[in-house]
Amino acid sequence: MFLAFLERMRVLEARFHPRQKVAPEFVVVGHVVWEEGALGDRPTVQPSASLMRDGSPATMLVKLQYLVAVTVPETFERLQTLKSRFWSFVEIPPFTKGAD
Repeated sequence: MFLAFLERMRVLEARFHPRQKVAPEFVVVGHVVWEEGALGDRPTVQPSASLMRDGSPATMLVKLQYLVAVTVPETFERLQTLKSRFWSFVEIPPFTKGAD
């Protein structure tokens, strides 16, 4: 039953790509999550635990929330096709979202 619930979720991993060519290649800022039956099919932004290791987590999280807000409606599709040097959004299985 729990797995059936997970199959109804959609998750995008939000990745920030710093300009510097140093490790890491990208920082996982958070996960944009759509849960079936959520109010208006609007996603929620869940900050990544690894974000706290970065120097400016609040700034990146606010930018992610902004990108989610300006891509309504069709946020899921629009984030994945966003043209940006700094941001990418990758669909991941819901059960792996906690592993960052």
